[in-house]
Amino acid sequence: MEIDWGSAEVDDGRLTVPVTGKPSKKWADAVTRVLDRLQRGERWGEIKVTKKQLRVEAVEPGTEADLRHLLESAVLQANSEFEDDEPEAEDERSDADQQMTDAFRAFADDAS
Repeated sequence: MEIDWGSAEVDDGRLTVPVTGKPSKKWADAVTRVLDRLQRGERWGEIKVTKKQLRVEAVEPGTEADLRHLLESAVLQANSEFEDDEPEAEDERSDADQQMTDAFRAFADDAS
């Protein structure tokens, strides 16, 4: 999962930024736990994490870089906890589908 900074919005001092990928509730809870451990006397309000977005209350001008670092660190930590929980797309294929996938991908080598 990643923070979609290109879609970030601040309205009335509240930052809302979507999360890409398919985060689970457990992932959102993990991000919240990391934030609870890292956040001490910061210059912004409560941070709420859901499966779809991060919302930060009372963001102050000049805190953008520090807040970004905090949020990115929490997401990175949560991602590392759930890295092995996401099956690879190829793991879901049947053997026959995988063989055909490999055959089609081999055409890329032939074209080179």
